[in-house]
Amino acid sequence: MEFSIHQFTSCLIIVFVVMAFVLDFLRKRSSRVNDWMLLISPSKNVPDKAKWVFMAGFAIGCIFLYLYCTICRVTGVAELQDDRIFLDFMFRDLLGILPWFVWGCILAGFVMKYLTLGKLRLPKTMIGSGLFASVIPICSCAAVPMAHGMMLGRQMRVRSIITFLIVVPVLSPVVFILAIGKIGVWYLIVEIIAIFVLAMLTGIFIERLAGVKQEDDPGKGCYSCVGCKTAHMHEGRTSAMLASWDQLTYLMKYILMGIIIGSAISTMVEPSDLTRIFGGENIGLFQSIPGLVLIVLIAIPLFICSGEDVLIVAPLLLLGLPLGHAIAFAIAGNAICITAVPVLNATFGKKVTALIFLAFFVGSIALGLVINSIAFALG
Repeated sequence: MEFSIHQFTSCLIIVFVVMAFVLDFLRKRSSRVNDWMLLISPSKNVPDKAKWVFMAGFAIGCIFLYLYCTICRVTGVAELQDDRIFLDFMFRDLLGILPWFVWGCILAGFVMKYLTLGKLRLPKTMIGSGLFASVIPICSCAAVPMAHGMMLGRQMRVRSIITFLIVVPVLSPVVFILAIGKIGVWYLIVEIIAIFVLAMLTGIFIERLAGVKQEDDPGKGCYSCVGCKTAHMHEGRTSAMLASWDQLTYLMKYILMGIIIGSAISTMVEPSDLTRIFGGENIGLFQSIPGLVLIVLIAIPLFICSGEDVLIVAPLLLLGLPLGHAIAFAIAGNAICITAVPVLNATFGKKVTALIFLAFFVGSIALGLVINSIAFALG
């Protein structure tokens, strides 16, 4: 049986993702590979004008793609009986997700342009710093140096800085748009409430326990994310389209990985298997706790990037995964990555660093349990 163009495209995506992550692994261990990657990098070799035109054309093209998929129901539930259904499903999932992802990158580009960090008066309250963190499309590697600058400025309380650190890796414009398009507004609202509750409680607790740290040496620590893959993304851009290009090229492999995982779950996992591993909507509250702890333990080492969690939990929710499990997975999976630990430790010390990681672990489980209890009570 011959491959269709859809299946062939899906195979190319899988090969691209595998190569991307393998090269990322190799470049960290070989300066020669790293130099070669920098030499062929599209961000350095493609002219800014070409980037601008590409992003503008891509955004417009995604409008027509969305209309085509909606009118022709290309991304609806298909009843395919082919033994390569995974490849077909993956291609259709790509068509459905691509417009939302591109628009999220465009929105992130405008955010990066108009919220230039050097000119913005940072909010001092926990809610304000959390809202600010939720619209800045950066990872924790870039957020920790920013938090260090906030601390050295001595204009914000520790609780507000910790709130910023907890919220920033979990929420972003890309997450907002993907969640609305792939799952629904209700999921996004629950996730926002959950992460804000966790961030604010953690901020208050750490401030009372550790107090306001005084820096005798303002030069100590990191002011920029040296060597961070996203360092160029928070320098500020005069063009929203060029900033959106940076978002697109950085996040693409993570989004494609999410599509691969989500498609595999949708086509290869049976609801009964999911219930046996994590528990389902019909089991009791206390019986769901082991599965909740398990899904958090799985999520923490994954290092999920902005929006990837949405693509993974969407099919799981359709198969019957409790909402609390999905939110816990999203929070734990987006927690501060291990590469940001040295900077975080140099900035706030070992005690605060340990407390932040403990908050992500225990807090995601506790929030998942609360959400499940509410869901179970409402039937």
